[in-house]
Amino acid sequence: MRLLFDELLSWRVASALRELGVRASHVGHEGDKAPPRGSDDAVVLEHARTTNQVVVTSNHDMILLCAEENESVIWIDPRGRQLKRTALVPLVFGRVEDWQKLLATADRPICVHVLRTKTEVLTLERARHLLVQRMRRLQARKRAQARKRTSGPTLEGT
Repeated sequence: MRLLFDELLSWRVASALRELGVRASHVGHEGDKAPPRGSDDAVVLEHARTTNQVVVTSNHDMILLCAEENESVIWIDPRGRQLKRTALVPLVFGRVEDWQKLLATADRPICVHVLRTKTEVLTLERARHLLVQRMRRLQARKRAQARKRTSGPTLEGT
């Protein structure tokens, strides 16, 4: 199995994995003829499909696309906090072999959901459902913050 890291994750992690013998590439890697940085998610997924790679991403839209297209995906889920490269390295290096086993033994396309403390297998439908719920909560939070900013202080008794 080969891994294709999307552009939201550090290309250095994919490069280091390659040095360790893991078949990994990243968006923008010219040596593998990977799509250039800034490519549409559909282009990246099509490249992964034709080169027998599994996309590794934290991008919600990419995960939804993989679910829609019935393609396995590895979802690095920082749970609302940005994952720094120094946190990503041990997360990936310590679990990449487990991901490969999970994907190899799956009888259908799956989502390997990678959290800071655990890894779990989700059906693509379950992953899509979790993302849709999360996106709704994020949108509601943004709307509430916008209302709070625009309401401002009021003058009473004038």
